[in-house]
Amino acid sequence: MLSSGFDNRKCIQASPAESWRMARGSKQYRPINGRLGDCTMSVRRLDSGLWVADVTMGRRLDGSRDRRTRQCRTKAEAERAERAWLVEKERARGKSYGRIALAEFVADFFWPQKTRLKGSTVKGYKRDLDLRILPALGGMAMEDIGRLQIQRMLMSCPTRKTATNARETLSSVMSLAVEMGVVPVNPAGFRYEYPAASRPDPEALGVWLTSFEKIGRVVDWVHRGWEGAPEERMVVLGLLFGLRKGEVLGLDACDVDIAGRKIGIRQAYTEGEHGPELGPPKTPKAVRDVPMMRRAREIMEGWDLPDGPVVRGLDGGRMNPSTARGRLQKVFRDGARFDDGTPVPRMTQFSMRHSFGTSCITAGIEVSKLSRWMGHVDVTTTLNRYVKHRIADLYEDADIIDAALG
Repeated sequence: MLSSGFDNRKCIQASPAESWRMARGSKQYRPINGRLGDCTMSVRRLDSGLWVADVTMGRRLDGSRDRRTRQCRTKAEAERAERAWLVEKERARGKSYGRIALAEFVADFFWPQKTRLKGSTVKGYKRDLDLRILPALGGMAMEDIGRLQIQRMLMSCPTRKTATNARETLSSVMSLAVEMGVVPVNPAGFRYEYPAASRPDPEALGVWLTSFEKIGRVVDWVHRGWEGAPEERMVVLGLLFGLRKGEVLGLDACDVDIAGRKIGIRQAYTEGEHGPELGPPKTPKAVRDVPMMRRAREIMEGWDLPDGPVVRGLDGGRMNPSTARGRLQKVFRDGARFDDGTPVPRMTQFSMRHSFGTSCITAGIEVSKLSRWMGHVDVTTTLNRYVKHRIADLYEDADIIDAALG
């Protein structure tokens, strides 16, 4: 029987081996008020507004109940305390003498905690774990993974970027292990050496245009060859609005207000773990209204905009991100030239957005306003990405200081 302090609406009987999975906190196995083997548990709210985790972990050698309680400020904190005690109990019962391999921890504990992440984020975690982390460290016990083992794994990565991503993903896994009491510290949080940064192709992600004069030339060239087509729509939304690729493909006709000279960014269509998925924009601040410039309005007034997506595939539905990438590659193919014979810069959705941001800075747009326009989390992102102080500008500032000093 459950004690009077427990909610007996949900009771679970589980073997000791199963209780490791119970402790992982997924919807299926989340510890709830009830009984787990010879362990009873509850998380309840007190009249004071605090939450209490109350776990009885069986009997001590003298026959008394081994009861643990902890008052917490939030329900989530109380649930973490409950899970930590369950893990401690299983370690004491001698499941592999309290040792668990990294691969087992990832499968049983890490992934169930990540069920609400966006598909693109899950895809990144899965890539790092499957290609970098688990092949090198998956068979090791969690407590045996130290700085030496992590450093070897990082130096085996082909690029600095892949090594950085792998360390950040491993740090997320280890942070959960620390929270659950499996390891005392997160070794992935220490300072590490990384492979030397390679020198990327400057046009690998497309050419960044630096003025609206250059942007206007590209827009006019595309307008003459692909008027009203999905290719033109992607170029206009990228070069004249500065939208992210997912925002371009997620835009619906109802989000376009030509009379009001604005478009609304409310959703994004991005690559998910199981294919393209429609969801919220990248960050909460990416939900925004973007003003419509005169040139963009003149072009968009000629578009046919029935209900549904602005950029459509051959089937009339929302265009697949990979299809969109291929369509732009054909537009900005090698050998493409303007009417005067000069080469057309190779553009991608990535470089179009950043060409817009760079050109805004060149035109004198205030950084704080541009940050809101671009949907950045904060103005620091805008400063780091687009504000490049030229040495000539610094000399001009030095002259201003000299004049002030006399």
